[in-house]
Amino acid sequence: MLPFVGIPNTIKQGMSAYRDLFPRQAGFEHVSRYLSGLLLSENKTLQGIHSQFVSTTEQPLSGRRAMHAGVFESPWEQEALMVRHRLQVSQHYAPQSTCSD
Repeated sequence: MLPFVGIPNTIKQGMSAYRDLFPRQAGFEHVSRYLSGLLLSENKTLQGIHSQFVSTTEQPLSGRRAMHAGVFESPWEQEALMVRHRLQVSQHYAPQSTCSD
C-alpha cells in the first residue's frame, strides 16, 4: 500500500463543516487522518493508519493524545451534532429540479 501524503480533498471539504467543534487544530487533523485511513487503508487500526501517513516538518503527525482530545474533550452534544450532520448530508441529496422550459 502506498503511503498517504495528505488528507484527500473530499474529506477536507466534508470535515470543514465541523472544524469549529474541535478546540485544537491537532485533534481536528488527527480525526481527519483517521477518517481518511478508514476509507483508504487496508489496515484500519489506529497504528496501521498512523503508520501510512508521511510526516514532514511542515506537517508533523500528532499522537494519540490529539485523537483523544479531538474526540472526547470536544464541547459537542451528540444530538446537536447529529442534527447538524443530517443538515450537511441532506444538502447533497436534495431533489434536483429537472424542469426545462
